[in-house]
Amino acid sequence: MSTLIEGGTVVAYHDGGHKILADGQVAYAEGQITYVGRDYDGPVDNRIDARGRLVIPGLINHHMAFGVHMQLFRLDAARPNFFNSGVGLGVQPQGAYAQGGPEPTDWRASAAYAMATALRTGSTTFVMVPNFGRHPYRGRVGSDEELVSLVAETGLRGYLALPYVDGGARGREDGTVTWEFDEKSGWEGLEHAVEFARNFDGAADGRVRTFLFPYLCDGCTPELLRASKAAAADLGCTLKMHVAQYLLEFFEMLRRTTRTPVQYLADAGFLGPEVSLAHAIFTPRHPWLPYPTATDTDTRLILESGATVAHCPVVFARSGVALHSFSHYVRAGIPVSLGTDTSPHDMIMEMRTASLMSKMTDGSALSGLAREVFDAATLGGARALQRQDLGRLAVGAKADIVLVDTQKIHMAPVAADDPIKALVYCAQGSDVDRVIIDGVTRVAGGDLLDMEMDGLRAGADQFNQRLLTSVGRATYQGRALTAFYAHTYPDWEE
Repeated sequence: MSTLIEGGTVVAYHDGGHKILADGQVAYAEGQITYVGRDYDGPVDNRIDARGRLVIPGLINHHMAFGVHMQLFRLDAARPNFFNSGVGLGVQPQGAYAQGGPEPTDWRASAAYAMATALRTGSTTFVMVPNFGRHPYRGRVGSDEELVSLVAETGLRGYLALPYVDGGARGREDGTVTWEFDEKSGWEGLEHAVEFARNFDGAADGRVRTFLFPYLCDGCTPELLRASKAAAADLGCTLKMHVAQYLLEFFEMLRRTTRTPVQYLADAGFLGPEVSLAHAIFTPRHPWLPYPTATDTDTRLILESGATVAHCPVVFARSGVALHSFSHYVRAGIPVSLGTDTSPHDMIMEMRTASLMSKMTDGSALSGLAREVFDAATLGGARALQRQDLGRLAVGAKADIVLVDTQKIHMAPVAADDPIKALVYCAQGSDVDRVIIDGVTRVAGGDLLDMEMDGLRAGADQFNQRLLTSVGRATYQGRALTAFYAHTYPDWEE
């Protein structure tokens, strides 16, 4: 069965980059793009009218957390010992999720809801940051088979892993933080992760792929890092790690190893083209750090290794934290991808925020260009995954295609002049009209075709309520969370 998309403005891949093809055509069959141009004369079984639509490659959400994240109820809050950064509020004590917390069915519902929101807003591929499956702090929530089947049911293209660490930061009831280690757990985690990767890579007709995820730079010994690198080479898969994501991590690694987090990974032999560094914010360039910056060592180490950076601007901007800067990495030659991390999983919002935050941190309108952030959301993610068949509309690429309605009142004037600037600076996730993955339409007319949103929302609401209850019991001695994180306005009381 051959399908032809015609009449829209196509962002086509040609001569090594994206090009605008006005009134273009894209044909696909059996999950693969067979034609991009204007004069298609092949067979057509189905036609899709794309007039008034921007036709783009499916967006690659390269760092996406399943679930409705607790950071949402901590917005507009901070702790002094995290230097007024709300990011550190995520450090929880042991058992924070266990005292009357979400059941496995709740975690599953929350994960399904997260994937539905990502799909609805134009993501076709995601790389998992798990809140479902095996987690270093929560143990196993749901079986491996259930995790894979959950992704398969959505139709999304997913990269899955079972994360593991030797240790990491632990919060105490008095508000202090300590780092605790259990190397036996780290080695067992690596063993489980490798088994998972071997068992499920290529599931769901190839839409499910696997990777290795030593979870935290400050929670992995050099020995575990080297073993992870060797295991990934044996499996032929990529690696991902959270690194330089919060200020205390930077200081802790200096204290413990005399190295910055990035230098620590380089000295352990961990960096390489197959490695994605999630966040990489607190390097010597960051203005909060009283650290010599003349040599810009971290940028050089990342660049020379070929590693990539996964940038998630929204979650950090909500906590007053910014990468310095997105365009610095891009123009240094470091491949950068984009991800949503926590909800909402809207990659259009991430593109806009990445652009605006880069302009603000660099103090320049010439930073965070629309081209740079769109490339990161498409080609950058594909490069990080070492895939040349994703993130582009070209013959031979996967038929992962998104149509965006450019006739919305907030887009039309700009879209007529420059559709990519309209997408980055004016569009909303709800402007996504159609999503096609592997040649199968999953969203049409803005509606999810295979998911029932009311049921997903009810499950996510139940998850969130139980999560709030359990965290309150474990972290705040049973007191209401509003005693610590007040609502924006007080309730009206009669």
